[in-house]
Amino acid sequence: MPGGNCGMNRGSRVYYDVVHEDHGRIYPGDRGIASMGCRQSFHPQKGFTLLEVMIAVAIIAIAFVTLLGSQSQSVSIAAHTRFAVTAALLAQQKLTEIESTDFADVSSESGDFDENYPGYRWESEVSELSEDEIGIPGSGGMLKTVDLVVTLGGDEGPSYEVRSVIMQKIEPRK
Repeated sequence: MPGGNCGMNRGSRVYYDVVHEDHGRIYPGDRGIASMGCRQSFHPQKGFTLLEVMIAVAIIAIAFVTLLGSQSQSVSIAAHTRFAVTAALLAQQKLTEIESTDFADVSSESGDFDENYPGYRWESEVSELSEDEIGIPGSGGMLKTVDLVVTLGGDEGPSYEVRSVIMQKIEPRK
């Protein structure tokens, strides 16, 4: 038969000699069974099937989307943390300024921080505590509550709120 060293046809099977890849040599005793043709090799094909490649790409895509999602979440958390730390420091600075002013001059105000902190705003609301709220007789007018709000980017942005109580300096009796 042309194209190879085929064996006898026994029924529906064709027996043939296996041709090895090393110079097309035929080794005795290496016989195979095929439904069609001769000179076929039993060496497995090297490479991946389309299905294997598609499954690998799907697994890589799922892993990539998961990594991107966690990276995005990390960036969001880092931005929120940066705001919280900066706002806390700015609030502490503003409360120190408020506490250092004369007690009678402490009132509700609002404003911006310097050019080193663009977009950051503050607003303070001051209210005087009465004797009934404090529960100490003769302490009326000695304490004020300061509610301070630090925001970034206006009303839509994040905000940091802190409440402090300041006390009027007690003058020693003469």
